[in-house]
Amino acid sequence: MKSSAILESNPNQNNNVTVVLEVLDLHTAKDITDVINILDELFPKLKSKDFDHQELTLIYDSNDYDDMSILNAISEIGFPVKILSSTAPQCKTTVNIQGMTCGACSASITEALEKTPGVYKASISLVTENGLIMHSPKLSPENIITIIEDCGFDAQIESSKTKQSSAPESSQDQSKRLNTTIGIIGMTCGACSASITNVLEKLPGVENVSVSLITEEASIVHDSTIITVQQLKEAIEDCGFTPTFNKSINLNQYQNTNDSNEEVTLKIVGVNHTTDLIGLRYNIEAYLRSISGVQKFELTLRGMNASSNIMPTQVGTLITEEDTIADVKSLVNELVFQYDSDSVGIRDIIDGLNTISDNIEFMVINSLDQSSATQLKLLSKVKDINYWKKIFIQSLLFGIPVLFLNHTKNWPIWKTTMIFPGLYLVSLLELILSTYIQFYLGSVFIKKFSSFLRKKFKGATMDVLVCISTMCSYIFSLTTIIVSVWNGQKNGPPPVLFDTLVMLISFVSFGKLLENKAKGATSTALSSLLSLTPSTCTIINDIPGYQKFIEDQQSLEKSEKSNSLSMQEFPTRVISIDLVQPNDIAIVLPGGKVPADGEIVFGETEIDESLITGEPLPVYKKLKDKVIGGSINGPHLIHIKVTHTGKKSQLQQIINLVKESQVNKAPVQKFSDYIAARFVPFVLLLAIFTFILWMIICFTIHQDKLPKIFQNETNGKFFVCLKLSISVIVVACPCALGLAAPTAVMVGTGVGAINGVLIKGAKVLEKITGVNIILFDKTGTLTTGEMSLVNFQPIMSKSSLTISDWWKLVGSVECHSEHPIGRALTKSAKTNLNLNFDDDHFDTTVNDINVLIGLGIQANVTLANNPQTQFNVYVGNDKLIESKFPNLLNNIDEKLLHSANTVSHVIIDGEYSGYIELTDALKSGSWEVVNYLKTQGYIVGMVTGDNRGAALKIAQEVGIPFDNVFYEVSPIHKDNVITDLHNRLGGNQSSSVNVAFIGDGINDAPALAKADIGMAISSGTDIAIESADIVLIGGRSNQTDLHGVVNALQISTATFNRIKINFLWAIIYNIFMLPFAMGCFLPLNIVLPPVAAGAAMMFSSLSVVFSSLLLKRWTPPKIETKKTFIDDLEMGNNATGGDGDGFSLKNGTIEEFNNVKRKSAVNFSSLFAKMTTTRRNRRGGGGGGGRSNGNNNQSYELVSNRFS
Repeated sequence: MKSSAILESNPNQNNNVTVVLEVLDLHTAKDITDVINILDELFPKLKSKDFDHQELTLIYDSNDYDDMSILNAISEIGFPVKILSSTAPQCKTTVNIQGMTCGACSASITEALEKTPGVYKASISLVTENGLIMHSPKLSPENIITIIEDCGFDAQIESSKTKQSSAPESSQDQSKRLNTTIGIIGMTCGACSASITNVLEKLPGVENVSVSLITEEASIVHDSTIITVQQLKEAIEDCGFTPTFNKSINLNQYQNTNDSNEEVTLKIVGVNHTTDLIGLRYNIEAYLRSISGVQKFELTLRGMNASSNIMPTQVGTLITEEDTIADVKSLVNELVFQYDSDSVGIRDIIDGLNTISDNIEFMVINSLDQSSATQLKLLSKVKDINYWKKIFIQSLLFGIPVLFLNHTKNWPIWKTTMIFPGLYLVSLLELILSTYIQFYLGSVFIKKFSSFLRKKFKGATMDVLVCISTMCSYIFSLTTIIVSVWNGQKNGPPPVLFDTLVMLISFVSFGKLLENKAKGATSTALSSLLSLTPSTCTIINDIPGYQKFIEDQQSLEKSEKSNSLSMQEFPTRVISIDLVQPNDIAIVLPGGKVPADGEIVFGETEIDESLITGEPLPVYKKLKDKVIGGSINGPHLIHIKVTHTGKKSQLQQIINLVKESQVNKAPVQKFSDYIAARFVPFVLLLAIFTFILWMIICFTIHQDKLPKIFQNETNGKFFVCLKLSISVIVVACPCALGLAAPTAVMVGTGVGAINGVLIKGAKVLEKITGVNIILFDKTGTLTTGEMSLVNFQPIMSKSSLTISDWWKLVGSVECHSEHPIGRALTKSAKTNLNLNFDDDHFDTTVNDINVLIGLGIQANVTLANNPQTQFNVYVGNDKLIESKFPNLLNNIDEKLLHSANTVSHVIIDGEYSGYIELTDALKSGSWEVVNYLKTQGYIVGMVTGDNRGAALKIAQEVGIPFDNVFYEVSPIHKDNVITDLHNRLGGNQSSSVNVAFIGDGINDAPALAKADIGMAISSGTDIAIESADIVLIGGRSNQTDLHGVVNALQISTATFNRIKINFLWAIIYNIFMLPFAMGCFLPLNIVLPPVAAGAAMMFSSLSVVFSSLLLKRWTPPKIETKKTFIDDLEMGNNATGGDGDGFSLKNGTIEEFNNVKRKSAVNFSSLFAKMTTTRRNRRGGGGGGGRSNGNNNQSYELVSNRFS
């Protein structure tokens, strides 16, 4: 039985749906009229119809029509139509696809899906063998599976959910940019991914496409108002591949999304024929409605379906009157719900569900443990290795007899043994064995060839080439046997090429076996990270009792008693890692894995974080220290308070970053895919040309003048020409081209992760090789950010205030600041007031806190000992005085304005009340890193909001020239420094100026985003890390996080160089081997038979993969220490921090910059753009470099006067 429950916030809810369609093949005004007429005829209740070129915007009531009916109506009159956006409810179906071997496979599946009416978007990943399909609820998941199977692939539904689309946006925000990730099954070579990329990039509304052959995923940035997910899926499907959807993110609303929303799928165990399904359903619904954090749910009990969207207002229930028999595939017991993890914990929800019935149990299906295990299997290529191992062994078992029979066919026994005239026993045996090999063992190639034919000869891949070559051999051999039977041939068996067929399939299967083993080896770093995820966790059940124990422990510490309480026995519980919640107290045994990110609340130990941070030695951890989930505990027992779980944990974020880096392609990879997509058709034409050319030569040149191979061949000239054309098809290797970049990227990013460098995508690898200017933030980047008190001077203009009161006012205001200066002032205030513990507070009341960006902070404060008086307190820098209290400038000591320390002024009730001087310690290794970068040819500078004296002091200590120091730059102007450098030093070619910015704070986020390469320190804020291209998470024991800058540059350069080597080798191989296969060297009696061509093709792919694996041998460079440098070089001329080349970032000219700048690598971005000029320029122009393309020059002038 099937029923549904719909919970609505308003019975009179607006059901209007806005859909934007792209109608193709509109050439005349009559075409538009025909579309309008059919809409008026079939859909008279449409509320609005608006044509803009090929875009048709419709508004209708969802109770009247649906998207699919409108699409079908327009398509039936001869106009292809695509959904660009729709506010109608959509289904999100995730499918698993088997059989994809290359990029063309995934592309064909996407194309087929996206051509299906009702499919909004399809995303296929070749590496993960998953597909994500967004489609109309009218199109069932079973229909999607049928479409994928029609493309020649096997597919299963993993999940299918219906989600409500958001209301129409305002006109100014009508464009919805989505980043859609699609799993694709069936990609085997670079031509596969290239064909998908080529098809998707030609679609209107698609901004960027990245298809990863290694991870089998496609990442597509597109405008959903122009092209839908369904259309993307159809495009992949049409390429012959199976899509499996992963996720789709609205980039316009990304910052506004609630990160605490989680979706969980539970399997309901224990339901049988005695279970009261109706009672169980109502109990579950009632329980979920009673929990405020549960937002929506969908319950299926043996076909009885109920769904709910829980709104914050009063809800009503509507149950359909008509019950129908459920589909057999829906006979599962499952509960899917979405909840706010900040409001309620997953374990609390499941514990409550498990109390509904003694015989019913709820278990998490989409668990982290299961996801990691599945991903590990995919990355290790276990399934593919086993498949090709089976094919290879069977091809040998059946192929060796064929080879034996073929080479002994002239033995008397075979020449005289006939079934009937013309049909020889040896020929029949070869035919039977070869038929099994061709159509059973080679079925994977035939499926790809069938898809190639269905797509009208589009999306050819390496598998298509293999199928064509083996099929030519089979058809030729079968034809000669038939002719022999027809003529009643009695002079011996006919000539056949069965030996070529079986050897080709044996070589190809052996090559794919080795290739998949090598591919699995390229992902060891990611596999190691995935294996860190623990499966269970032990938590303390008695939280109130434990909290009392901790409080008693802290009381003993405050009273400075030497003894401490011994650990009590508390009730514990072992739970799945998916059920861990924030604020849980987890027990970590010696040698055990830390279950989640947290803070130590009991004990001390050493933690092994080597696989996460690259730190090889255990790190000492004590009370209140942070620990990372997945790290290994040392010799002592600890208790941690969980802070982050699931996708919010640092380990999962690192894993996601590493996975995403495999999908985002560098321009060099797009360039190779571009060539690979066109290479296969070129090879087919070349094979046909070879056959025709040699046939013409054979019939126009005398027998004696032909190459010896034609004179010695007893089977005739046609036989030789056919083998030459087959050799051309076989020897060509688009796989080598396609694997050149993704295998190197997989290894390179893995090596980076191990060495504390998280690189967000292959595009970053290429961009970083062109960096010539590196700018550092000061506080928290070059310095520790842990500022210490140097001097302070209270000025008591109010006689009622004491020094203690003065510090209370300062501390009360600054404790609300997250800036390093604010934290340092708070710490100084507590120290001077003898407040020694973190939970000690200032005895004040604070109101109306106002953070003044770039200036300081202000608040109204009331002291407990003077409750009648409220003090208006300002604490800030020199700019605060200049902008808010210019009349107080005369009260400031002139020396403070030029101090080498950071000075904070205190103003109480409008009167100058003193100052505080702080100093910031230089980070260990800062001088070494800056010096190394300068010796490598980089121009190094610093951007800070600190005063001139403090900025130049740090610059001198690290060796940055004073002319390259931008000081007193407010946070909103840091990115303008980068814009000015692009405009001033780049001129008309601003792309020649490539700036890297290294920072860690919220105020660095704009500069990180504006820079060509942004590097964020992981100890910084989440916003800064989100804005960066590279995240530095630490390194070896003798390194600081700044060494990650050097590692990032070196790893990127090594990886990009390896890509170029792979790419060059693949091109040279094809250029060199094709002439041999075509017979260009036949006059020299040099020939490349098909079997040898197959072996050469196999080794070409393997050589590229093994070349990429050489990146694992990379080690961090040795950086010269300051002491060694001083010993080797006289530093007397370094008083101004000069770097030797004398170039000034402030005053340097374009000519000077071009003379001293570091030479960048080959610009494949420009090369690829030139080769694809026929595409629409959808990505927009842009003056300066970096990722922001606007004209944002106006505000730089506001700060330029402070740069000199």
